[in-house]
Amino acid sequence: MTPEGYTTVTISDELAEKLTQIMVRHDRSSYAAAIEYAVDTTLIQEDEITVQELIQLLAKRAEELN
Repeated sequence: MTPEGYTTVTISDELAEKLTQIMVRHDRSSYAAAIEYAVDTTLIQEDEITVQELIQLLAKRAEELN
């Protein structure tokens, strides 16, 4: 059973391979972290993220570097 506040998704083997590449290249520890990274990156590129969200994202990534 999926925990409250979470959603289960089914992905193809091809997408799983791409997510694995993101995990390795960007030091993500799970598919969920890889998906979050990919979504955040896409939103930034498409200008669909607010300034506040961008600041929070950059702060989170800075913390990950330390």
